[in-house]
Amino acid sequence: MRWYDLLRICFCFTLVGTLVLTTDSLRAAQTEPAPTEPAPTEPASTEPAPTEPALAEPAAPDKTETKSPPKPDTRHISLRPYRIRIELAYATDCRLTEFDRQQIQSRLPQFIERSAGEKWALTSTGSDENAAGIYVNDWLPLPTVAGLDRLSTEAILKHYPTQAFDKLFLLTVESAGIGFQLSGREFDVDSQQLGPLVKKTTYARPFLAETSFQILRDLFSAVVTIESVEGDQAIVSEQGSQFLTPDPTIGTLQKQDFFVPFFRYLNRNREVKNIQMIPWTYLILEEVDRKHARCSISSGLRGILSSSRRRVEMQAIRVAPHYPETRLSLVPRGTAAQTYAGMRVQLSPLNPQEVRQLQIAAKKESEETGKPVSFEKEYITGELLTNRNGTITVSANPAEPLIWLYVRSGKALVANVPYIPGIAPRAAIQVPDDRIRLGLEGDLAVLNGELIEAVAALSMQMSRIRKWAKNNEWKKVDRGIRELESGISPRKTFQDKLTVIRVTATEAAQEQKNRAAESRIASLCRETETRINRFLDPTGIVDFKAEIKDLRQLQEQSR
Repeated sequence: MRWYDLLRICFCFTLVGTLVLTTDSLRAAQTEPAPTEPAPTEPASTEPAPTEPALAEPAAPDKTETKSPPKPDTRHISLRPYRIRIELAYATDCRLTEFDRQQIQSRLPQFIERSAGEKWALTSTGSDENAAGIYVNDWLPLPTVAGLDRLSTEAILKHYPTQAFDKLFLLTVESAGIGFQLSGREFDVDSQQLGPLVKKTTYARPFLAETSFQILRDLFSAVVTIESVEGDQAIVSEQGSQFLTPDPTIGTLQKQDFFVPFFRYLNRNREVKNIQMIPWTYLILEEVDRKHARCSISSGLRGILSSSRRRVEMQAIRVAPHYPETRLSLVPRGTAAQTYAGMRVQLSPLNPQEVRQLQIAAKKESEETGKPVSFEKEYITGELLTNRNGTITVSANPAEPLIWLYVRSGKALVANVPYIPGIAPRAAIQVPDDRIRLGLEGDLAVLNGELIEAVAALSMQMSRIRKWAKNNEWKKVDRGIRELESGISPRKTFQDKLTVIRVTATEAAQEQKNRAAESRIASLCRETETRINRFLDPTGIVDFKAEIKDLRQLQEQSR
């Protein structure tokens, strides 16, 4: 080792020692307390020291004060994940231990993360009372499948007046023999609708969390926002569609999915004041990408989604058949209390426009061939008859979920609406009051009977006069013709009767605001008026008198 190497080593040790000493001195200076100087004393004064006003303590918050609703998320709906709140309720006879319950609550988030990913959010900024997450339910009066079946929307809204979640899943666990029965229902906040009841059974405790997730997957119903409507097409965007799920079967839109639209009416502060479900209207998914999707509209109402509205949000929730059949009731529209017994309900996969095209084609073929052509067999797949209570049972068909119902009273079509059997156990169709039309048809039937009698009597009288003329009994002929001319015109009589019937029925229909009945009244009365003018035309009597005059001239010439 050379001398300059030793010099370098000594210099390095000296530098390190200097740095260590400097650091220790700085640390000691920081930890040493600073000396405090005595405060200067003022001479004592006999005047009392001025007292500062005491600060008022903050008032305790009122426990009864209602909480303000959470601020709305301004992001596009495709960028907003579903805030999920799951509540587990255990029946009193459930044989699960505390360890088993903790296992369900700890493993369930793992299944959700592996399958739904970021599309389902189990955390939120809300309070502990209504935040997203997994909790134990303690407010269900009956934590069983019967309690879930009796649950109502009002009970949920009463317990959660404000919501910091988008979906609420209520799950119950109860013993079922040697196994466990798990049941669940979904509550959607945007539509404020309770979903159908789903039940599953497992016989192994380690599979309780997995079975619970399977119920959540079956219950989940996607929500879309209707962004634009043009004709019978709508452009929609699903909530959280920008978040791709690890499992493609979780919350992914597919073609031929069905949605029920609803309106959310907002006030000036953009708070929801009312929600209205749109009946007999469905959106059918046809094309879908990551952000938008295109749907066709199938509705029994005209232009229900096309008009623009202020402070109204148009959304739709996905529906699917969960029940094997639906009990459908026909109820009168308005305040009428009648039951529609014996009415025919025809089932068809074709909408009214397609049926109209078949009708036009059948009419054209009938004109060409000269034979009547029936086209009902081409579009009617089934026909049901209502019982004395006005109800029918429609079975669900997974191959063709959406069908059209054509309700007929006799030959008259009183309602045609689309429906998906199986989405609810019971449903009701409001049918216009058909008593006005039935009463009108009864009055017209009586009038047509009188018309037939009048035409028959006129024909017999003309036949007698013609016979007298052939027998040269001209005095009887003149007397018979005078009777024909002196009598009141039968056509005028029947027209007056028809006017009374038409005005009475039209006023009754206008009072009920039943435009369909008004149209039907006008059509039936028009047919009867045409029949009256045809068979009671005054020109018939004029032609008959000319015929008798010719017979008299011929007989006089033959003499």
